Amino acid sequence: MPLLDWRDARHFDASRDLPCVLCHRPTSMRSHDREPVHKVCAEEWCDQNPTSDRFHS
Repeated sequence: MPLLDWRDARHFDASRDLPCVLCHRPTSMRSHDREPVHKVCAEEWCDQNPTSDRFHS
């Protein structure tokens, strides 16, 4: 699976870190649905769930 392209500034929240929905460590990254999630965590989740589009933008 290709890496997620999260270069758009909407994937970054400079105002606060929230717990990642997958690993629960703080992150300023946000999915396209504004879920707090590390890009690496999201890519691993996508690899394990190839039919889902949960973290794709």
